[in-house]
Amino acid sequence: MSDQVSSVAVITGGASGIGWKTAELLLERRPDVACALVDLNEAQSAELIERFGEGRVRFVRCDVTDPAAVNAAAEEIERWNSPIRMLVTCAGIQIVGDSFELPVEHWQKVTGVHLNGTFYWCQAAGRAMRDGGGGSIVTVGSIAQDFGFPGRAAYTTSKAGIGGLTRVLAVEWAPAGIRVNQVIPGMVETPLFQRAAAQGIVDAEAAASEHPLGRLGATGELAEAIVFLLSEQASFITGELVHVDGGFRAQRLE
Repeated sequence: MSDQVSSVAVITGGASGIGWKTAELLLERRPDVACALVDLNEAQSAELIERFGEGRVRFVRCDVTDPAAVNAAAEEIERWNSPIRMLVTCAGIQIVGDSFELPVEHWQKVTGVHLNGTFYWCQAAGRAMRDGGGGSIVTVGSIAQDFGFPGRAAYTTSKAGIGGLTRVLAVEWAPAGIRVNQVIPGMVETPLFQRAAAQGIVDAEAAASEHPLGRLGATGELAEAIVFLLSEQASFITGELVHVDGGFRAQRLE
């Protein structure tokens, strides 16, 4: 290890979008923190390694839907560097389909990545935090969990489940000094959103107009909220579902 740090932040889905931007902000602002990025795309993480060094950035291959793989990855990360003290669960996919006809394998794939993958990583990282005196977890939800968007049964259900999981773990793990919060983005210009727009699943211009601020969110705006919730400045915040959505939810509340 070429750089001495006091803790490691694990970021699933960390090679692009919100996850990558969160890693970048943490590395820029917290010289005491190293980041382990969990994803299957090495391009963005390689850039971070070049900028911040192998002692502070680690790329980890892991199928988040496999609990054994998650536990092995967590152990590898702790052998690589300092204890895991932060976790951000950004890994995500989107499959849209009529709920009458949605293939079970599509349901299982989406819920496996979002809900199961979030729980497996919370469990693995949470144990490390418990044994090391505490830590902070931020799960990533979606405004879809608050509304009935047609064709998104698996995505919406899994994101809503993550919100429930966040609250349970926040209460259950508070005595161990572990804080757990969820950030709920509006529509953000991520690679996932861009692919959906390219496939005609979503109209980018119409989506932007759905937000009272009149635009899509930027990955950096979500990363700012996540980094804050991970920090000691948020030390009395736990169990919260924080909307960073340009007013999307507010204008639909009755």
